[in-house]
Amino acid sequence: MLKEELETTASLARIDIKEEEKAKYLSDINGMFDYIEILQEPDVASLKPTTHVTELRNVWREDIVKICSKEVIDRMLNSAPSREGTFYKIQKVIE
Repeated sequence: MLKEELETTASLARIDIKEEEKAKYLSDINGMFDYIEILQEPDVASLKPTTHVTELRNVWREDIVKICSKEVIDRMLNSAPSREGTFYKIQKVIE
């Protein structure tokens, strides 16, 4: 990046850069551009995109409704601290 480009960019961004700071910023920016060039060197065209570092995937299953016997339902409801009809009764969570 040239000094004129830095000044134009700073002006567009409404950033006031002192004259003594310009050399440091130019050095830092040019160092970043050099690093970007290094990153662009390897040929990655043959690599497939990586979305995760491992090949693990979520295992989804279909929800299947199974009918419970009245005995099982009664045992579950009787173990609840509080209930209303055939439902667990809990404290209000959201106002």
